[in-house]
Amino acid sequence: MLDIRLVAPRGLDAVRIALDVGGLVFEDKHPEGQEPELVVNGKSLTQPQAMLRCAGRLGGSYPVTSPTTLTLRVDEILDFLSEVEAKMKFASDNFSEVSHSDFESIVVPRYASMIEARLGGLLPAANGHDLLLHEVKLYCWVKALRELGLSGEIDKHKRIREAESKVGNHPRVVKLRSLQVCSGVPKLKLVYFPFPGRAEPIRLALFIGGIQFEDERVSADELDRRRSSLPFNQLPVLYVDGDVISQALAILRYAGTLAGLYSQRDYEEAFRIDEVFSLIDEFYSSYIWNASYLEKDPVKQVKLHTTLAEDTLPKTLDFIEKRVTKWTGPHAVGKRLTVADLAIYSLLWTFKSGRIAGVPVTVVEPFKNLLQVYKTVSTHTKVVQWALCRTSYEVVKLRLKTLK
Repeated sequence: MLDIRLVAPRGLDAVRIALDVGGLVFEDKHPEGQEPELVVNGKSLTQPQAMLRCAGRLGGSYPVTSPTTLTLRVDEILDFLSEVEAKMKFASDNFSEVSHSDFESIVVPRYASMIEARLGGLLPAANGHDLLLHEVKLYCWVKALRELGLSGEIDKHKRIREAESKVGNHPRVVKLRSLQVCSGVPKLKLVYFPFPGRAEPIRLALFIGGIQFEDERVSADELDRRRSSLPFNQLPVLYVDGDVISQALAILRYAGTLAGLYSQRDYEEAFRIDEVFSLIDEFYSSYIWNASYLEKDPVKQVKLHTTLAEDTLPKTLDFIEKRVTKWTGPHAVGKRLTVADLAIYSLLWTFKSGRIAGVPVTVVEPFKNLLQVYKTVSTHTKVVQWALCRTSYEVVKLRLKTLK
């Protein structure tokens, strides 16, 4: 009997499905922030594509005993999907130039049309096979696009939809989905304004962890209508099976626990995260930040922001910089991605974005370790996907449709 262990974030679903549909028993761990690894009888694979093909060989979805032309065509689509993912990641890294509408009207149609055409050439050779590995990979690609609200173009392509349905309706995949739904994660609804702010690290934690949630974004007028019903008359709030919870960092700890980004057992890591949270909370609770947030006079507000940029913010960032420097890990508090990284990333994004009048975007430049945390988070695959949504808040409506 094979001894198989998969250590990978939840986003590496193609490998999981390939192992599962093959009827293989394997230990499945999904800690975020660690390098993916597939271990078979003590031998380790760490490259995602090698892991996927190995899972396909072991489970029978990679056709090594069939005519070599079938293997060639499966490989062609697998490699093209990897190329597409890399190109879409590059485009989304430059999302200031590539809007969500461009992705929906130009980028996705181009790649989907190419894949649809190549699937046609596979049909004769693929007859008689249950599931093939390229279909598993394609199913995961389509699933990711639907989560981003990019379903419209995909639905135009018959062969892609057939491959998606073939995998999605496989009994083992249906069972896997039902286990994920019944895994103890409650129904979640996060409510905040239509911009990143205090809710962004919460959104990221849930999205990175593959935790389904409703992302409701409301106007200031809508907040006024609901204010009396909220625990502390403010946002964000998280509805957990209908029970409303307030306070941004309390919600972030909870989201991090669900997503595996806030440890319940590593007390030193949790202590470090809490220390970072306390420093960030002190900043958001400061007189200058709150006065500038509430000030209606633009001239007075800019003056307050100037004080913020010259004194309050640098002090906070310097404190966090020193702690992160001392901990000497590739991430904020150590060896793996945690909610501390997401909180730091979101804080820096607020000021790097240029959206705070009177605060120069260069205010964060002296803090090299924090900038490294920012870079690491911003290039995380799931954060890149989320950034696509952030280019246009209208995509939220599309995303909500896929979650219902």
